[in-house]
Amino acid sequence: MRILSLTTDHYRVPLPKRHRIPLAGAAAAPQSGAAAIEVVVVTLTTEAGVALGFTTLAGPGAASVRALIETEVAPLVVGESAHDTERLLAKAEFHFRDVGFAGPASRAYSAVDVALWDAKSTAARVPLSVYLGAARSASPFFTSEIVGTGWDAGDATKSAQAALKVGAMGVRLEIGTANVEGDADRARELHDAVGEDAWIGLAAGGRYDLNTALALAHFFQDQGIDWFEDPINPADATGYARLADKLEIPLAVGSTFDRREDFTRVSRDGLARILRPDLGKVGGVTALLKIAAVAEAHGLAVCPVRMPEVTAHLGAALPAVTLIDRVSWCDALFAGGPAVESGKLAPPAAPGLGLALSPGAAKFRVA
Repeated sequence: MRILSLTTDHYRVPLPKRHRIPLAGAAAAPQSGAAAIEVVVVTLTTEAGVALGFTTLAGPGAASVRALIETEVAPLVVGESAHDTERLLAKAEFHFRDVGFAGPASRAYSAVDVALWDAKSTAARVPLSVYLGAARSASPFFTSEIVGTGWDAGDATKSAQAALKVGAMGVRLEIGTANVEGDADRARELHDAVGEDAWIGLAAGGRYDLNTALALAHFFQDQGIDWFEDPINPADATGYARLADKLEIPLAVGSTFDRREDFTRVSRDGLARILRPDLGKVGGVTALLKIAAVAEAHGLAVCPVRMPEVTAHLGAALPAVTLIDRVSWCDALFAGGPAVESGKLAPPAAPGLGLALSPGAAKFRVA
């Protein structure tokens, strides 16, 4: 199944506006986070038809990623077989060896790799989940709709309650401001609002020092928080070893990683219980399959970062993928995609990813 051509598009999808409500007795956390999600879409034409891939960015860089796809990645794959995902990933890694297969380079390839898997499973006339050997029809999920550290407990509670009504376990939110007391207070307010049964994950993006992370983690344990994600710089292996030794709260690591080697190190050294690969930045589905195999060998869980249009398929097929991180950001951009069924997230039954650009997608296109 030879690849005949590759084209790209750039879309900007606005995110819902958030509010800033000061906490009683404390200053409000500074507002941060993206106002829109940038989506770089790849359209791959093969001898068997057309396939779609994409990557998302909650910040700058989409134009650079798109340019890399068109000028560097497209020449690597056009004329090749879409079935050769392993070889093409190795080819891309070798091509970018001098600058490193990370950052914009791996993100650019990720969008193309997703399209390759869409092409392969569509040609086989089965959903990607089935192509990968689906063992279940749907997966438990949580929501992480709110981006950035400037959320208030009211917005977070609304997001969590809306998700809980349709079956989500709970909500993941970002913390890590200079106002550590404010971070703790907002987490407590959220926990009190949604109750003991709701799942809550907190992600710090590596912004705390070790002593602060230790103190907060003990507080979060007492509050019933279900995981603490990237509390300190992910490169601080010694710090993570101390956290893993002293804490009962599960540590999740990897949302900031863009190299597979980092996940191997974390798995080997026992620094976390949950790995958080972002398939939109590590090299796509092919790379994530390798990360999941390492995690399974070490008895770790995998929860990919967002992109549920793809990860719902992986949740149905991979034993190590135990939770899906669901957002609705691209619902207006794509037709098809996963759906909540009986409180779990199910991939579509259509061949491939089951995705197509929606009739209204053109209004989000960036010239």
